[in-house]
Amino acid sequence: KTRGAGAVQARSGPRSFAGLLDEAMLDRVPAEIATYLSAAAGPATTSTARKFCSVCGFESCYNCARCGMRFCSRKCNAVHAETRCLKFTA
Repeated sequence: KTRGAGAVQARSGPRSFAGLLDEAMLDRVPAEIATYLSAAAGPATTSTARKFCSVCGFESCYNCARCGMRFCSRKCNAVHAETRCLKFTA
């Protein structure tokens, strides 16, 4: 059997993001349909800053008493105390 042109084209290698956008023909999509180029997120609706754990990145509830960095659990507190706490006691 011989391979068709479609099989050769499919194995031509990875395509760039710009190439994929050109191939999608986003300029021909109706204006009321959101596309990658037209979709945008607005500003945050909450005014309070979210607080994340300095070790794992999850939402945190606790602060380090020495340096003020945030952590979410006992395990993260132990890692923080061993490796990341910036206030050294003299």
